[in-house]
Amino acid sequence: MSNSGNFFNVANLTIGVLGLLAAVGGAGIAIVQGWPPLLVGQNARFSCQLQPDTQRGSEVWTVMYRHDKGQQPWLKMVTTLGGDYTPVRRCQIISESLNGYRKDGLIKLAYRNEPQTPKQYVICAKTKLSGEGCPLVLTLNPGSDKEAYQAMRDMTENLLNGTGVYQNSEGKLATSKFSPSSPEIDLTPFLAEEDRIAGSNSAK
Repeated sequence: MSNSGNFFNVANLTIGVLGLLAAVGGAGIAIVQGWPPLLVGQNARFSCQLQPDTQRGSEVWTVMYRHDKGQQPWLKMVTTLGGDYTPVRRCQIISESLNGYRKDGLIKLAYRNEPQTPKQYVICAKTKLSGEGCPLVLTLNPGSDKEAYQAMRDMTENLLNGTGVYQNSEGKLATSKFSPSSPEIDLTPFLAEEDRIAGSNSAK
């Protein structure tokens, strides 16, 4: 009697989990109590995961980059962003954009103003194929360039520390020139070999 009861409970639990996955499947999200939520598509270089944020004492949706040696957090959804998207949806959109830019030879993250909307700043991605351009990654809420600089620091704190020095995938330190006067983060040290050469054949 007790064995059949246990089987019944396990069966119900399995059905409940499958039902939950099916319910959120349209959004590409799998959330099971006790497991870290993550976005489907972990084979892509860029994906989203719910990561602990020790400085804020919570968990935040984070754009993760899959290097040859594992995954590394790149962009945390910790700042106020433009638009009406939820943090998880925003994270998903950014991941999709970066997956596209990496094929063009992603080399830097930067921020710039948005000519079409005064006092509006965006975080953008420079690639080997974009030349002097910097295609949009995400839009920040309207504000000054100082706020844009701080927003980018907050989001990329896993790549930058307070001293402006970051560690690459081989464990070597490299000086970052990221500052309000030079608002760019060189991503090359963090890239997998495949992505370091991406875009080279097509570049002029």
